[in-house]
Amino acid sequence: MEQLLDRPEFQSALIPFFLAMLVYSGLKKVTAGAWIWSLFAAFLVSAGLINGVTVTPLTGTRKIILLVLGALILAGLAPYLIRQVKLQRAAAPVLTILALLWVFGKVVARMEITAIVLFLAGGVGLVLWLLWTFERIANDDARFHGAGLSLLLGIGLSATAAASALLGQLALSLSAASGGVLLAWVLRGKATGPGRVSASISTLPYVLSTALIGLAAVIFARLPWYALIPLATIPLVTNLVPVKSDSRFLNALVNSLPGLIIALVVSVWVWQAGSSNSSGY
Repeated sequence: MEQLLDRPEFQSALIPFFLAMLVYSGLKKVTAGAWIWSLFAAFLVSAGLINGVTVTPLTGTRKIILLVLGALILAGLAPYLIRQVKLQRAAAPVLTILALLWVFGKVVARMEITAIVLFLAGGVGLVLWLLWTFERIANDDARFHGAGLSLLLGIGLSATAAASALLGQLALSLSAASGGVLLAWVLRGKATGPGRVSASISTLPYVLSTALIGLAAVIFARLPWYALIPLATIPLVTNLVPVKSDSRFLNALVNSLPGLIIALVVSVWVWQAGSSNSSGY
């Protein structure tokens, strides 16, 4: 059993997928945020298996894990902590940008001024773009979770191809958990939308995890920065899918397919580009 738990496919695929399905099935009648707590439980267990349960020393990877878990907790408790929708909407970009500075601040401070400006402009632009595109689909379960599944899959496979298995596994575990939530929605058919939560806050887990892991892969795993451009279009492309069927299965399949194609094409391209630089991040 211990040998199985040490295998990457169990840590970052099977365990988060089935755990998210199980938690969602148990909470779907209790709260509209069942999907959030499903991702939280799945990522908490997967991250513990992948990186261990210790938080010291506080490396960049552990900061990312803590921030993603914190974003999920905030998204789940936001209706009770931040009741004003305008405040929720304003909090999402501010919190995400502060998270980027906490994780990458020391590294960025050692860069030349031009590189600092480019990183900050690119990072802030990525965050604002993802918040805007995800917010447009936050109330459509098939599109929302289909985009989250595809985007994190692309980030995970690309990071792995760029020689950071650790970052790749973290993203893939979230992707698998999103897939578990999406399949549970297909089978159970209960809305998982934001409910009383501002769409910006509900999208925070997907946006924050994508931005943190994607930029970490660029800085530490030598992932080409321009690989993030096609991946970042996934939520928008998903929103452009014209199919709207009464079949939840068809909705989930058709809305996930364009993003999955983009994710796989980018990942194969990164792999073929031969990003073989080793990374200890």
